[in-house]
Amino acid sequence: MRHSDIGTQDNARKSSGGIVVSERRSAKRWHTVLAAHIRSNSRSKSIECIVRDLSDTGARVYFADISEMPSEFELEIPSRGLRVRSRLMWNRGANHGVMFLEAVKAWTDPIRAAAA
Repeated sequence: MRHSDIGTQDNARKSSGGIVVSERRSAKRWHTVLAAHIRSNSRSKSIECIVRDLSDTGARVYFADISEMPSEFELEIPSRGLRVRSRLMWNRGANHGVMFLEAVKAWTDPIRAAAA
């Protein structure tokens, strides 16, 4: 397993005032650095990106250079063996939040699975 495949769980975060607040997400989120790409419905071209956060319900992806992103697309993360239909939910500069349109087990870590 490569170091970039190892994620850390994000259960709580600090607010701007330094107060720790619980996440209200429906699924656990893992910080990652995973190479990925998206393909639009036309599949005419692939756009490379980096998955920075990953959960079973969605991801935060980073694009080094993108002018326009389709509203729905297929996200593929080769190192996780994952290909999933996704929808753009938000964007802040180069960072984009996507929601998965189908049920997936995006983060199956062999070490955590063996301990369960």
